[in-house]
Formats: sequence, C-alpha cells, structure tokens
Amino acid sequence: MKIFFTVVISFLSMFTWMQSASALVYTVTVPTPTNEVYIAGDFPTTAWSPKDRKLNRVDATHFTIDIPEATTANVYKYLSGPDWVYVEKSATGTDVSNRAYVDGNDIVAKWSLVYNPAVLPLPKNVTINVTVPLDVLECYIAGTFNAWTIPTDSTKMTLVETTATGKIFTISFFTADANTLLYKFSAGPGWDYAQTSVANINYPDPASNTANEVITSFISYYNPSTANTITITATVPAGTDRVWIQGSAFGWDWANALEATKVSDGLFTVAVPVLTSPYTMQYLMFSQPDLNHYEVDETGFVREVRIATYPADITTSISVIGWASLLNALHENKADRYKILTQDKSIVVDGVTSEVDIFDISGRKIQSSKLTGIFRSVALNPGIYIIRVDGASKKVYVNP
Repeated sequence: MKIFFTVVISFLSMFTWMQSASALVYTVTVPTPTNEVYIAGDFPTTAWSPKDRKLNRVDATHFTIDIPEATTANVYKYLSGPDWVYVEKSATGTDVSNRAYVDGNDIVAKWSLVYNPAVLPLPKNVTINVTVPLDVLECYIAGTFNAWTIPTDSTKMTLVETTATGKIFTISFFTADANTLLYKFSAGPGWDYAQTSVANINYPDPASNTANEVITSFISYYNPSTANTITITATVPAGTDRVWIQGSAFGWDWANALEATKVSDGLFTVAVPVLTSPYTMQYLMFSQPDLNHYEVDETGFVREVRIATYPADITTSISVIGWASLLNALHENKADRYKILTQDKSIVVDGVTSEVDIFDISGRKIQSSKLTGIFRSVALNPGIYIIRVDGASKKVYVNP
C-alpha cells in the first residue's frame, strides 16, 4: 500500500509539473511608483476582466504571473490597479494597442493612473474650470464621471468670462472617486470637436474641490449659427421604397436621422447640414429607420462605415450593394445557438468554436479574438453593437 501511495504521489507531482511547465509566464518592467500590477486579456477564463489576474511582485519595477490556460494567440494589456482607469499608456500618454505574447518580457512606459490600495475612494462634488481659445463658442466635458458618454447638453459647460486671450467655462458635478477622475474637453457636442491633446486629463488634486485647466486647441469648433451641407446621391437596389442616412453628424441617434428624397427607382438624395469647415462625418445608409436595416457589403455583413468631409465632399455619389433583411435574419438564427449576455458593460459569449468580432453600429471593429469556449469583451460604452461569432452575426445592447 505504501508503494502504491508513493507512486500516486509521484504521478500527481509529475502532472502538476507538466501543468506548470505548459503555463505561459508574463513578466513586466514597470515605471515607479507602481504598487500593484494586473493583466487583462482574451484568456479562456475571466476574459478582459481588469481585477481577476494580479501579478506577483518581484521588486519595485518587476512583476510576474503564470497563466496556465494562456496561449500565444491571446492578446492582453497591463493595468496598475483593478479597473480600466489604471490601464497602461504610451510614454506620451496615448492609448496602446493590445499586446501579443512574444517572449513574456514586456515593458510598460506609463500608467493612466497609479493605483494605491491604501487610498480609499473619495466621493465628492467637484468644480472644473477650463480656459480655451476665443474661437470656442460652446464647451463640453466627458469622462469617468459619466462613463465617457459622448458630449451632449447634459455635460455642456457654462461660459463665465471672456478675456482678451481666451474664454473661461465652468461645470460642477458629482464623482464617485476624485482619486480616479479622468476627463477631456470638446468644443462642440461630439468627439469631432475634441481637444487635440490626446491624453485624458487626471483630476490634479483629489483633496481640492476645484480644478483649473487650460486647453489651447481643438480638432474643430462648433458654430450653432452657421450651417453648410454635404449632399449625397445614393444608387440603391431597385425596388427600395425609402432610404435614411444615420451617422456621427446625428450622434447615431434615430431621433435626428434624415430621410433621403427619392429621385427615381434606385436613386435617392439627401443633404446633411454641417456646422464647421472643415468637417468630417461617418455614416451609413439604411432602408428603414432602425438598426436592423443597415447597408451590407459583398459578404452580407454590415459594410465598413462611410466617410465624407466638408468641403471636399460637398457633393458625393455612393452605391449601396444591398440591405440587411432576410440574409441578416439567417445570421441571427444561426447566432441563437450561442449563449450571449451582457455583464459589467461587457459582452460575454459561451460556446465559441473559432472566432469573435465586435463592431460598433458605425461598422468600426472594436475587438477581435480567436478562441474556443467563453469570450468576454473589453468594457464597452452603453449602446448597440454587432457581434459576429464563428461567422454568425447578432445585435447586442449594452446597458449603461
């Protein structure tokens, strides 16, 4: 019996060693100060969760972790804390692409924020003032306090003073944690008017109730009193009764979308007002005023988002290959064999056999992953997304 027990123990030890030997080891060099490091990726379990994989500290600038189920096909990012507000950044503060495993030795240049587990969340009301160029007619703010919702009237700032060199706008709001508050400004109601400095702004002093910022330039400047137009002529499949245009100029909101005018069978035209020059908009055409009837490409999937710029594209002609209808319904039925749900602002898919792609409603690819089993997306802004699983597509709504 003792011999048998020894053999079993030896076998289990060898099995454990084999498991450990097959694990991928991730080691990262980080800037100082760094208190903790986490890793999030499209791993088979806890996919893209920022809090479930904490690295072991080697010294002040090196952390490591073994992930038994990881493969070199998995992509990932590092964070200095258990939330996406702590995600890694480039040396200049810009976003970095998902990492791919090479040799397991990575370097983080900078953190969006440095997590300190000894510091408790600091909920409070804050006031933010910003000085902007005289060209700015309206100023907006968005950030972690409103889940980075596109700038709208709810986050429109108030003009309090105009000087010889600039204008000062202000806003007050509640934040759940002044320690992790991030934000950026926009010179109009949309990201087309965002500040030209790419990096999000950290609330400078969590102990203070007020922050004063200076922004020197924006991508473009909103002018509510002037309007130009981009006129689009669309050739569409014969028999199409009605056509709508939807896009960034309307905030991707169906309450604002425009219906095109029918010129003849298979030919429609629409004039889109634009409020700045130059101005670039993203858009798609629809055969009904809803997200189920978008235009498709040669494969029958939602086509890549179209782009028009004023004044270069003051008049432009396009051709629509087809509309999502019966073909899309077949895709939806095929997608029903998967378990798809939303959780903590992420889309989770159970039963993946090869590949998952996530697109926003503009057709822009948000995330792509090749795996078998359970997929979990990155944290998403509230809205409608199109998810393609093993070639089948389905629309999913992510709640606020």
